Amino acid sequence: MREYTLADAIDRVIDRRGVTPKKLGGNWSETGYRALSAKNVKNGHIVNQESIRFVNIEMYEKWMRTSIMKNDILITSEAPFGEVLFWDSDEKIVLSQRLFGLRCKSSFYPKYVYLYMTSKAFQNELENRSTGTTVTGLRQPELMKCTIVAPSYFFQKQIADMIYSIEKIISINENINDYLAS
Repeated sequence: MREYTLADAIDRVIDRRGVTPKKLGGNWSETGYRALSAKNVKNGHIVNQESIRFVNIEMYEKWMRTSIMKNDILITSEAPFGEVLFWDSDEKIVLSQRLFGLRCKSSFYPKYVYLYMTSKAFQNELENRSTGTTVTGLRQPELMKCTIVAPSYFFQKQIADMIYSIEKIISINENINDYLAS
């Protein structure tokens, strides 16, 4: 096991915070590409789906110079801050308010990095690096200084795939329970 900074593990940061359709000379659409914001990411899931807005293809192409791809990691920068989501889909989305996209280097297994970012150790470090009193937030340079402890890629993959599959089973069971309770 070695200690790395998040910057050591990340190949690209996709940061489109502050961009809006109005600033790009357009508007929201009724359908099209979903624009996720920090209020839509909680506990590794997309939430508040009724609040998700949409943009058309022209706006998507202006907004997302670099597309979010399957295996990217999304993390909220504030309100709420430090929420993490593993993007396990081929769906093209727009990063809206208070949301970073992270793409791992090939020497790091993205699911492992995501799972480590949800750990108490990483979340505590995020908290210690945060700024603000009314609204707690995290600047990109401070995020990149956070540490990750990781074994070789081979073991990252073994550990993460096992944990991730267990989390998926738990999520499916929770959905079944919610359905049966309603």
